[in-house]
Amino acid sequence: MRSRTFYLLFAVINFSIICFVLLIPSSSKPTTDSSAGKQVHILIISSWRSGSSFLGSIFNNHPEVFYTFEPGHPVWMKLLYESAELLHYPVRDLIHSLFKCDVSPLYSYLQQGGKQLSEFMFFYESRALCMHPTCQSSNTSASYNRLHCFNTCGGKSLVTIEETCRNHSHIAMKTVRIFDLKVLIPLLQDPKLDLRIIHLVRDPRAVSSSRKYFDLSIDDKIVCRDALSNGKQNNKTPNITEIMGTICKSQVAIHKVGRDVKYFLPENYMLVRHEDLALDPLSNVNKLYSFSGLGMIPELKHWVYNVTHKDSSSEPDGLMSYSRQSLKVTQNWKRKLNFKIIKEIQEVCREAMELFEYQPLESESDLRKSIGWEWN
Repeated sequence: MRSRTFYLLFAVINFSIICFVLLIPSSSKPTTDSSAGKQVHILIISSWRSGSSFLGSIFNNHPEVFYTFEPGHPVWMKLLYESAELLHYPVRDLIHSLFKCDVSPLYSYLQQGGKQLSEFMFFYESRALCMHPTCQSSNTSASYNRLHCFNTCGGKSLVTIEETCRNHSHIAMKTVRIFDLKVLIPLLQDPKLDLRIIHLVRDPRAVSSSRKYFDLSIDDKIVCRDALSNGKQNNKTPNITEIMGTICKSQVAIHKVGRDVKYFLPENYMLVRHEDLALDPLSNVNKLYSFSGLGMIPELKHWVYNVTHKDSSSEPDGLMSYSRQSLKVTQNWKRKLNFKIIKEIQEVCREAMELFEYQPLESESDLRKSIGWEWN
């Protein structure tokens, strides 16, 4: 109760700050004027098991980009018993600060007060933090290795993030903890930011299948807390249908706001489907880079091809691997979900499937036929 009271007070204060930001002189619509020397800010928004880590790695491997993996994670882990709706505000404000290369809000959320970089979970997912000159180590290889970074670079000061961030023209982050795009409008209206939002979606049936192999129970409770509580204290673990219903609804809402010119211009919002990225990677990476004001380089062309054509088991990549055989990965859910679950997911995610153009399966016969065709 004390925690909720505190964050209601926090929300009131936050609202006052928003009002102040809105009073800053600006045009009636957001602009993306990238003047010389101004950093570009890229935010990837998605949901769990939708391919956002792979999409993030496409930016992480570009030398002009400083990348942060799941900046909202420490906020959620610190405030486990709040709802996703309420946590939008501290997550949004942390993202805002990190886009400005300011780590000061992090000290409140890290377990030991941010004494060193290793407290910021997933720091090793930032290539820029793991390479020379940011991290001096015995590793003489020019390649990026997450496991080596985890073992050798974590003792650096948290301020290392600020120093490294300022040395890049583009700052990119990916998060699965934003469900309401309107929360980000103050960032669009900050004249110091040049914000580009990339919204990644994936077939909800594939998301459901992938979730079976990961323990997301803590996050799921936060995501569905308001939907399942009916105004009462509730720590129930939601089932897959409840989870996917909430996620699909939020993805539809995000897209509708992103396409609404009252809030976003085409320069500020881009939708990408995981399946399109996986099956035609080079073309879609070029589109993503163009949207973000980045240029393709030969080394990245080679990397994009390799990472979408190799089996992950053939060349392990430290703590987290993104290499996959793309065609099979996009269709694996057909072999792993029974038709009963498929039908339930299609029902609760009907609007999302229609909006993002995923075709439903009408019968078990359709499922068997599609499996035979895909694997022939």
